[in-house]
Amino acid sequence: MTRDNRLYLAWVVALVATLGSLYFSEARGFRPCVLCWYQRVMMYPLAIILGGAALRGDLAVRSYVLPLAGIGWLVALYQNLETWGLVPTLRACTVDPASSCGIPWPIWGTGSLAPLNTVITIPVLSMVAFTLIIGLLSWRRERPM
Repeated sequence: MTRDNRLYLAWVVALVATLGSLYFSEARGFRPCVLCWYQRVMMYPLAIILGGAALRGDLAVRSYVLPLAGIGWLVALYQNLETWGLVPTLRACTVDPASSCGIPWPIWGTGSLAPLNTVITIPVLSMVAFTLIIGLLSWRRERPM
């Protein structure tokens, strides 16, 4: 088994995304919506599975984690399309107004970075994380000469 830095990078992305989502909900008090929960269900196992695979140099893990990352990416994409007003809001997202999928949480605060709150949202961060993981794990491994 060989070590591949892309596994480590994918693990770091999954770990940062997992810890970031916990920070937003537990420290900042943002209530996750239904779509956020589905994304968490896909991301949290990635932080554990990719960590073990990176330590072992197990590239075969890609066949297990790419479907998780792909499903998470699709959910994040739908949530972004919903936030941008391009698709209708899911009925499940309107049940609890305090955790609605369309709430633009002020993740950058109210200071000089406040304008970023409308561009770089939690769903955008989630989609970026899933995209990075998919990209890092989709490339072919170079064979040694």
